[in-house]
This record gives sequence, C-alpha cells and structure tokens, in this order.
Amino acid sequence: MKKIVITIIIIAIVGYFGRIDKEILDELDIVTAVGYDSKSKNKIEATAVVPVVNPDKSISNKTITSIGNLSKETLYYLNKKSAKPVVNGKIEVALYSKQLAEKGLQNYIDYLHRDPSIGTRLLLAVVDGNVKKMLEEPFKEFDTGTYIQRQIIQNIQNGFIPTTNVHLFLSSYYTEGMDPVLPIIELKEKNINIKGLALFKGTKMVDSIPYRKMFVFKALHENIKNAGYKLRTTEKGKTEYISIQGIQTKKKFQVQNIHTSPKITLHLKIKGYIREYTGATVTANTVIKAERLMKDKVQKETVSMIKNFQRYNIDPLAFGEQARSRTRHWDKKKWEQQYKKMKVNVVVDVSIVEIGVVDGH
Repeated sequence: MKKIVITIIIIAIVGYFGRIDKEILDELDIVTAVGYDSKSKNKIEATAVVPVVNPDKSISNKTITSIGNLSKETLYYLNKKSAKPVVNGKIEVALYSKQLAEKGLQNYIDYLHRDPSIGTRLLLAVVDGNVKKMLEEPFKEFDTGTYIQRQIIQNIQNGFIPTTNVHLFLSSYYTEGMDPVLPIIELKEKNINIKGLALFKGTKMVDSIPYRKMFVFKALHENIKNAGYKLRTTEKGKTEYISIQGIQTKKKFQVQNIHTSPKITLHLKIKGYIREYTGATVTANTVIKAERLMKDKVQKETVSMIKNFQRYNIDPLAFGEQARSRTRHWDKKKWEQQYKKMKVNVVVDVSIVEIGVVDGH
C-alpha cells in the first residue's frame, strides 16, 4: 500500500511540473539568432529571430526589431515589442553587418559575452549586406537562426571556415600576438552563401580574404582533417581539372632571432588523393603534375597573404604568439615594429596519391 501511495505522489509531481514547464516555454519568445545593422553614426538596429512551430509541424520565423545606441539597449527594447518575454539563452548565432564590423564590434560582442545565459560556443559572423533582410528570409527545414548556425558549423568541419565562436574570438582579441577572424556570409538568391573571411585589428574589421583563398588560410591557421581542392591546368591549349579530396594538413613554426631580427619559417604539409580528373587516365605523371601545381599555388598564395597581413599590421596566424611563447622577455611594441618587415619563409610539401583509373569524359 505504501509503495502505491509513493508511486501516485511521484506521478502527480512529475505530471504537475511537466505541465508547468510546457506552459512556461509556450509563454516565452526564445531567440535563436540576433543581428545588428548600422542605422546612423550612433544608432544600430537589432533584429531577433524567434522560431514558430506551425500546426503542420513546419517551422517559420518571427522577427522582432528595435533601434538603439547599444546592443544591450536594443535587446531591452525587443522585450517591449514582444507579447512574450524575450529569452537569450538559446541564441546560436550573432550576425553583424560589414559596415558595423568596420566601425568595431567591441560593445556588441562584449554584451553577449557577459550575459551568463549565453554559451561560449555562440557563433559570430559578418554579413555582406542587410542583416535584417537575411534574418527575415525563411528556410523550410529550420528556423533562420538554426539554419545559419548549421551551415557555419558544416563549413568549419568540412569546409574552409576556421574554427570559431565567441570564446575563440575574444581569446584572439585579448591574447597578445594574435588577431581575430570571422566568416563573411551573404544572402544570395534566397540562400546563405559563404563569401570570405573578415580580418580584424582588435575588434575592427580592416581587410578580408575571398572564399577562393580560404583553404590556404585555414591550412595556415589550423590543421585540416578533411577538405577538397580543385586544380586547373592548361596543356596543349586544353584546360584540365584535377579534384583533390581527403586533404589533411599539418603546420609547424620555426622562430629564429626573436630579440634581434626575427625570422619565421612555416612548414606546411599537405596530403590528399585524386578524386576526379577531366583528362585521360590518371598516371604517375598526373600525380607529379598535381603535386607541383598545388605546391606552387599554395606557396604563392601563402607568401602574398602574409605580406598583406604585414601591410595591415594584423597577425591572424598568431606569429606574435609563437614568438612570445618562446621567450620570457617578449616586447609587444618592439614586436609590432619588427613584424612589418619580418622575413617569413614558407616551405610547402604536397603528397598526393593515385587511386585507380579516373576519367572525366
């Protein structure tokens, strides 16, 4: 009898609190994405996305917008425009217009970082275009916030976006000898497109890398486990393409003369296999040709990229951190002057294997 009474009490408690939780969720506007556009010199427009589950189980968006001077202020006004309390704890992605990023993101990122309800895995991205318009775009499978978050994560795991989130961005910002980067996305023909990579000096965007060069940057920034790369060559007036897949990369820094005339040698190893070839049957000569083409292209882009970083006095590859970690008497101001003229040697080693007969015809 006693067991029956206890069982009834447990069922009643579970049922009661389960019902209350459901009622609470139904009474909240749970934000999955927030975005910021620059409206004037001192005004920004914040847009929040709230997923709505329709009776047919499809998902649509509800967007709420407000205008203010600071991100904290605009998020506060979002509550005034919503019939339900706006909750930030489920925000998956925060977007900033390119115009706003060029002014500096310190105030807008700092607030998100200080909010204890928002996780450190929150994704950040720069939008080339109007952020509000992007967040208002509907997608069939997911709400817009979740859709953008999933696309960025997929391109981090299998594409060319370097590993990023709000914690890593702020870590790069606060660590001496390195600068942050963020992906640039755009709304193109009602689809989210990865356009490039934003380069920051502190929290201000100062330059960018186009998508076609993002593979090289990611290989220099971190080890790649699985990626693809396409090579193009013209022989005897005929253009041929070679698709390299399963690419894995490893990098190693060698720092010399830190206190006098710093010199860095960057070793980059690339391994992959030929997946597709539009020419004749793959032969040993095809492999040698592919290795040479990829080595020359990667090395040329790497040298050009690093010179551009030095021109803007930005250090997204963390050369300064490499030097700082190797000495007890590292001088930041002195390093910044040395960095602009520092010699960087790049050594690229490409190893591509042949996998059977591949014919593009």
